[in-house]
Amino acid sequence: MARSKRSNKKVTSSGDPRRWAYLIFVLGGFMGAWVLAHFIEDMWAIVWSWQPQIRRPDETWATIAGITIAVLGVTYAIRKERWFKFTIEVVEEVSQVTWPTRAETRAATIVVIVMTFICSIILWVMDQTWSTVTNWLYGI
Repeated sequence: MARSKRSNKKVTSSGDPRRWAYLIFVLGGFMGAWVLAHFIEDMWAIVWSWQPQIRRPDETWATIAGITIAVLGVTYAIRKERWFKFTIEVVEEVSQVTWPTRAETRAATIVVIVMTFICSIILWVMDQTWSTVTNWLYGI
């Protein structure tokens, strides 16, 4: 009786990758709205500084314009089948990643700190040596 090999792939309860794709687009929309609102306000401030006779609108209008553009952008992005499919594929790939444990992360962090310290000492010694040599050469 032959046994089938068990897969080492972890089974996650991440559910439907489409919901994560929608979440990615919505969060991107929030960030886009924030950036666009500030960008519009800053551009209007530049135009206003060049042409002060133009009345500067309330900051609310820049926020409304940024949110409107972001909503339109998210709607467009979700409807692009190729973009949505790519996002779903990214979500599926990320769900297959094996994340390090707390102990592995701690060990890697300690290695990075120790190596940084060692490299700093080596660079300090090289700098002191080079400084001494150049001071000696300039003193000749």
